[in-house]
Amino acid sequence: MKQVETAPLTPQGGRLAGYIHDAELSDAPRGPRPAVLVIPGGGYRKLVGREREPVAFEFFAAGFNTFLLDYTVRDQQHPEPVGQAPLAQALRALALIRENARDWNTRPNQVAVLGFSAGGHLAGSCAVLWDRPGLTGPTQGDSRLCRPDAAVLCYPATFTTGPYRHPGSVRSLTGEEDCSFFDLPSQINGDTPPCFLWSTVEDERVPAQNTLAFAQALQENGVPYELHLYTRGQHGLALGKAESGQVHPHLASWVRLCKEWLGELFDFAVSV
Repeated sequence: MKQVETAPLTPQGGRLAGYIHDAELSDAPRGPRPAVLVIPGGGYRKLVGREREPVAFEFFAAGFNTFLLDYTVRDQQHPEPVGQAPLAQALRALALIRENARDWNTRPNQVAVLGFSAGGHLAGSCAVLWDRPGLTGPTQGDSRLCRPDAAVLCYPATFTTGPYRHPGSVRSLTGEEDCSFFDLPSQINGDTPPCFLWSTVEDERVPAQNTLAFAQALQENGVPYELHLYTRGQHGLALGKAESGQVHPHLASWVRLCKEWLGELFDFAVSV
């Protein structure tokens, strides 16, 4: 395994760490790999540990090159609402993976984002808002370098307006200002990439309507997607393994299903 790290991603901050399959090892005949950019949640106030390295290593073991995004959150170091800074950093990370695809043994047209909760909102924002002016930063003049080729949204907070929004995320994003720019379901269009979504009926913190509305908008716009809605499971169970504080074998099936979905989408044989 080869490790890389790049920081800052934008003047506001952000860090990209990568775990790359070394092309010089014995499995080199596989050639370049698809990539997964993992985005942890935390209400835009922190970065949740169980949604970071454990997830990156899980998908690395399946054969993907994996990257981990640390983005600006509203904390003691940055007490003001974060606004568009996390999205600009995520888009820059996607462009950077493609710009370094040769050196990082990565397929530049097979780069997915995978996010949890507020990180799911950020991953969804990459999928929906990637071409908004003023967000992409230096991308060698091509904004499509910032468009993910697939998006995996895990119990995502896709609403920032209306009764099903996650108020804490909204406060950290914009404070008391209008947050409609970040409200995702209404902005999906035919150029949104294929998506894999899952949530639970029991999730009271980020209601499943966030996921269902996103899926409905994908359906209406002809965007391919796969949706899994589990009956049981509270918010934030990540992989459904011990790292989450609760082992949930049935819910953990999303990991295998997601690997298979990405493998089929990218024509890549995965280890599940």
